[in-house]
Amino acid sequence: MTSVPIAARESYDPIARFLHWSMALLIVLAFLLGLTIDAFPSTWKRAAMESHKAIGILLIVLLVARCGWRLTHRPPEPEASSPLLAVAARLGHAGLYVLMLVVPVIGLVYAIKRGQGLDLGLFSIPPLAAPAPRAETRPIREWHEWASYTLIALAVLHAVAALWHHTVRRDDTLRRMLPLR
Repeated sequence: MTSVPIAARESYDPIARFLHWSMALLIVLAFLLGLTIDAFPSTWKRAAMESHKAIGILLIVLLVARCGWRLTHRPPEPEASSPLLAVAARLGHAGLYVLMLVVPVIGLVYAIKRGQGLDLGLFSIPPLAAPAPRAETRPIREWHEWASYTLIALAVLHAVAALWHHTVRRDDTLRRMLPLR
């Protein structure tokens, strides 16, 4: 079976694809930084944590842009599927969008409650509050971690579903989000 090129109107536009893949990359990067922060040499930990926080803020900005773009630019029609698969896809996407917002927001709340500022290199934002006791901030950190794990799990499920569409159903679901050739 030969592959037929997908017409531009049947695939996501370049801005939607850029936002999708750049956010995917940044989510993975932020997750890996968060997981490995304790493995960094002590002289690198502050820079790694500031990078982690900056990526979180960038993800919020990109999510707002992505939602704005989605509201003003209609995505291609979904591939025909069963009603159950359509509902699962809608719920999965809704979960991803909610978690892409919740994870960095909880992280920012944690940083503020810990009395941390934000160093973006060119400028810094000083701490917005005095540090709260660890007993008060620890649950916030745990929520951030659990929400992060949930986001990654849902993103993996999303990728598996795209690969399933590509390899089992042999439809164009995955190709429509890939860069045009």
